[in-house]
Amino acid sequence: MANIALLVPNDELFRLTHDVLQEQQKRLFLMKVIESERAVMEARQAINQGADIIIARGLQATIIKQYTDIPVVEIVLTRQGVIDMLERAKRVVHKSHPHIAIVTFKNMACDMSGLDEQCGVHLHEYFVQNPELLRPAAMQAIEDKVDLIIGGQTVLTVADDAGIPSIFITNTEDAVEAAIREAFQLAATFDGNGGLPEAKYRKPEMGGKASSFVNFPYSSARMQAAVTLAEQLAATDCPKLLIEPVGRLYRAFANAMHNKSKHSQEKLVEYDCIAGESAYEALFGRLGKMNDAAKGTLQINFIEHLDLRSQKKLLEILMFRNVIVVTKKTDLRPYLLPELYERLIAFAIRIPMLVETPEEIPFLADLYMRRLAEQYGRYHVLTKDAMKTIAALPWNGGRIQLESFLERLVITADHRSIRPDDITKLYATIYGPEALADGDGADRKPVGGRAESDAACSDAEADRARHTPVTSVQAMERERIVRVLSECMGSREKAAAKLGISKTTLWRKLRQYQII
Repeated sequence: MANIALLVPNDELFRLTHDVLQEQQKRLFLMKVIESERAVMEARQAINQGADIIIARGLQATIIKQYTDIPVVEIVLTRQGVIDMLERAKRVVHKSHPHIAIVTFKNMACDMSGLDEQCGVHLHEYFVQNPELLRPAAMQAIEDKVDLIIGGQTVLTVADDAGIPSIFITNTEDAVEAAIREAFQLAATFDGNGGLPEAKYRKPEMGGKASSFVNFPYSSARMQAAVTLAEQLAATDCPKLLIEPVGRLYRAFANAMHNKSKHSQEKLVEYDCIAGESAYEALFGRLGKMNDAAKGTLQINFIEHLDLRSQKKLLEILMFRNVIVVTKKTDLRPYLLPELYERLIAFAIRIPMLVETPEEIPFLADLYMRRLAEQYGRYHVLTKDAMKTIAALPWNGGRIQLESFLERLVITADHRSIRPDDITKLYATIYGPEALADGDGADRKPVGGRAESDAACSDAEADRARHTPVTSVQAMERERIVRVLSECMGSREKAAAKLGISKTTLWRKLRQYQII
């Protein structure tokens, strides 16, 4: 039978699904709570892990369906679930035939015809297809003078600001049961090769080394060594230390190790250490992250900022909990207790930075260009000399800097073939002319003689790399709008005139960039 993965936006839905599965004595291939902005990444990782079907809800389901080829079973509100929420709403407002608004994503809604008469309410439906429309829809409901609004967190925030009673929209057990039943029915129809009958089903090609472990592209032996070690350690409950001075690949590594572990059916819980703050209560208190992780995996980020009391406690629990630790420092010795350092360093996975694997730059640049061209419908190509120019430039900000630069290039280029001077001019515009001095075209060689060698850059170099400016057209536009609004003392009329746009366009952009 095909493998089924569950990707949901909150702990409540996760626990509800867990209870339903226990009652039905069924198991899913993968269960995980994810953030909507990481939905595509999480889905692709699940696919690479071996998932054939994904159960998801609302915006996350829409995004996954849009950017992957995997079958998605959606968790949809049931009529009984809506009836229960309407009955709650009536008890809250204490009115006869109150006006109740439901503001949510269209793909979460069931057929609600006749429910207003059945429940004795005036039902107002505001169903949207993208998150940018949730706030305007909620505002429209307020203008329509409803007595109570049912919706998610964004909608409830609007309702609270307006002083309107609200109820959080929830999925019921029967909604989850229906989705699980549909997923298993779909799984039973898969053919012996893992595909749907008479359908062309293919998993997305990620490029680079073939790997069912991590979900990001790579081509270097150094990165392969890190991936291999992570996969080996993931099968055990030994502590895992991820060292990545620049970048966010540590998240992909941590997710992959959790999903590969025997704890994959439980939660992966993250905690970010903050310099100068005690983490003891947040991590080890009665309601701390350690208890929240239960039988799952605890991920502690930026351990270089962990206070000494918490370090002592962490050393104790490493013996019987699955813990992943992350640091941005290449040398942790000055920051940790000697015993904790020695316990962790034996299981260190050093994630190479892009400056350490320059041989990957042309490979990644080509991959990003193809994806971005498809995303924006702008079919630009890099000439061979342009690719050489990109390979010779310093990308101290890592993959995110390279991809953001190419995104700006794809959006603003006015001709199809990208030449070397297009690259250097834009690079100087974004990062300053002095930045080009670091990329004089000299031959580059991989840092270190062995794939598994330690990171060669110092913490000072890593800090400088992390603060290299990374931008995009959207970020630049948002920054300009905020600046002009400040200069105009908050006057939208003056700001719109100064920006050269209408007040309506400014209002739309303020909502788009969540400035209001």
